[in-house]
Amino acid sequence: MTDDIFGLESELKIRKSEVRKTFTPHTPVNEITHLFGREDSVRRMVSLINNPGEHVLIYGDRGVGKTSLAKSTCSMILHKISDGLSLNKSCDSGDSFKTLFLEPLALVGCDPFIETYTKSSKQSGEAGLGVPVLKVGIKGERDTSTTYKSSLNLNSPTWVAQQLRDLDCIFLLDEVDTLHDKNDKHKVAELIKALSDLDSRFKIIMVGIAKTASELTAGHASIQRCLKEIHLDRMSDEDIKKIILNGMNKIKPKKIPNDEVVDRIVDISSGFPHFTHLICLRSVEIAISRNTSHIEMDILDESLKEVAKDLESTLSDTLSSMLRSVNNPQEYKLILLAASHCQKRDFRSGELTNKLFEMFGIQVSSKTLSARLTKLTKPFNNTTILSRTAKGCFSFTDPRMQSFIKITYNQATPDLVA
Repeated sequence: MTDDIFGLESELKIRKSEVRKTFTPHTPVNEITHLFGREDSVRRMVSLINNPGEHVLIYGDRGVGKTSLAKSTCSMILHKISDGLSLNKSCDSGDSFKTLFLEPLALVGCDPFIETYTKSSKQSGEAGLGVPVLKVGIKGERDTSTTYKSSLNLNSPTWVAQQLRDLDCIFLLDEVDTLHDKNDKHKVAELIKALSDLDSRFKIIMVGIAKTASELTAGHASIQRCLKEIHLDRMSDEDIKKIILNGMNKIKPKKIPNDEVVDRIVDISSGFPHFTHLICLRSVEIAISRNTSHIEMDILDESLKEVAKDLESTLSDTLSSMLRSVNNPQEYKLILLAASHCQKRDFRSGELTNKLFEMFGIQVSSKTLSARLTKLTKPFNNTTILSRTAKGCFSFTDPRMQSFIKITYNQATPDLVA
């Protein structure tokens, strides 16, 4: 029996290795040196945020590193270029325009939590004793109070802009997509336009999940001149490879993955750095516990089993709901696994037919495949696995499902085909 039955010694080695500061799947990257592959986006963002009257909108799929880019770049700007403040606000479904800018407004002396206030004073005069015929001339004081309504107008983009115009600050407004009321998004856009017109030092960086920028600005037409868009797409295979190798070199002592392991992680990641960080983290932890500096395929396979347990439950629930509702789940597993290996985000049924034969030696008629793909566009667990993007053309509704399927079925391929 090993002496390290509770894993305490392995945990101590893992902490000393600083792997959890290098591969950070659960928190945004907060160091600019870790933003491998995003150099062009960083340069563009630095340029835009320092241009008078310009603000920034970063949008794209979930998991492509939008928040990491925004936070790391803001940190670099403030440390090397600007002496201003940096504030972050993560939106949620309970927010409205009134609640988004409470912190910066408080910094300029606006207490957003006071809607009315009462002012008391003492008034001197002859005390009336209730005897009108006889005045005894006794002097006295009495308390009076007046209630005033606050002059705050938190619902007005113009008013908010006037209060914040001289505040030297970069304000990161994250997860804007969670604002459900289009009117709130429209007011944020109006605020940005007002700040631009005032040549304000208060700069806003909006971040959100969206396919188009107009989804996050409620289609505000006149904001284009002052809100510059950065669409963050999936990363290239070469850039994902940089994350793996540069990260492994930072581990103390460094870890050496073989070429097959690197290629496999790149393939599974499908351009999403979140999965790269997650798989690398688990692989390094296992290598440390085994006292080896080399990461071979057996370590990667073990790490993928752990990663499968750590992935978001919504993806697993959707996939499980689908498999429970179909007559032959084996067929659908093969179709999804083949679809996850299609090169383009939007794949055609013909490409999928070729991939099924290439991977599994299976020939399927176009009619049968069309019926199965149509089934996958139906709701499972309140969402769909595939979306029809054009005639005969499909994509994963949640782009992360592509990586999830590769991880989930990593060990199951022989059984699926059998």
